[in-house]
Amino acid sequence: MSTFPAARRLAPVLVAAVLALTGCSTTQVKAGSGIPPAPREALPTTVPDGTELRIGDQNAQLEVLLKSSGQDQNAPYKLGYNAFQGGPAILEAFRGGSLDVGIVSETPAVFAQAARQDVKIVGVAQTSRSAVHLVTAPGTTAQTVAELKGKKIAYTEGTTFQPAVLNALKRGGLKTTDVTLVNLQVLDIPAALQSGQVDAAALTEPLASKYLLPNAAKGAHEITDDKDLTSGLLLLITPGKTLEDPAKAAALRDFSARWTKALGWQNTHKDQWVQDYYVKRQNIPAGTGEQIYANTGTAAFPAYSEAVAAHQAIADVLSEAGAIPGKLDVTGEFDRRFEEVQQQARTTSG
Repeated sequence: MSTFPAARRLAPVLVAAVLALTGCSTTQVKAGSGIPPAPREALPTTVPDGTELRIGDQNAQLEVLLKSSGQDQNAPYKLGYNAFQGGPAILEAFRGGSLDVGIVSETPAVFAQAARQDVKIVGVAQTSRSAVHLVTAPGTTAQTVAELKGKKIAYTEGTTFQPAVLNALKRGGLKTTDVTLVNLQVLDIPAALQSGQVDAAALTEPLASKYLLPNAAKGAHEITDDKDLTSGLLLLITPGKTLEDPAKAAALRDFSARWTKALGWQNTHKDQWVQDYYVKRQNIPAGTGEQIYANTGTAAFPAYSEAVAAHQAIADVLSEAGAIPGKLDVTGEFDRRFEEVQQQARTTSG
């Protein structure tokens, strides 16, 4: 028996929204069907003059990372960065045809597949599985997930916050009926916490530290047992039709390699990354930036078979909760041609 019965009442809202983005109705969807497999032919390598990659970025992660590492230099195509807040917005931009590639956690990719939106994973990295934190409102005394019984918990549907909260409740021995789940936009969560509209919420870095830093003296704190709630996957995704364009496919091949090399650089240049990203771009004190860096973890590059298993586990949590219809097989989302691209990038970058 599912431990998440109340989530079934919440799920139709997001599923309907994603279906609207993909042009499907709720009667048409059958989880795991209708998604073309990744192409098998070799990736093209020639990028014609005038090619542009329209990139969906979040919190300027990609832009600063590629610039700081030097991986934005001499690209054989134009890099066009577009700012988004959360994976669902990137999926919507895919649907509108205004993006070629985006960076997301595992959850938006799961929802896209559940709604038969053809997206493919063209880059995989893994950071900490504890990157999503459960934090409390000022004055909330709960220290553990179990102590949140009867409380209001904010999260954002369609993002990695959702399975993180579901996993936390399950491990804490709670059902969704034991709490009140409040779906908010990511940037609205800190204000809801500060005002006491909710008692706790899911946040990731750098938002978690930005919220806790000025509110810790007021009693806001992190729940102690909020570890290992997500897959830790960081994914580059692209619309399937983008890979049908030889120019774009060749550019994505190069971009996936540059992203991989840039993450490798980040692993070995902590001080510069903290200054360039957390201090200069996010206006966070250096000491807090160093703590965030430690909490987030350095990037690893799992074999795609391992990434599929971690991705599948998140899909199963969402399926069990009724947040997506039926059970998904996520294997077809991974374009395994890019595993070799990433392997070569790691070898050549040392």
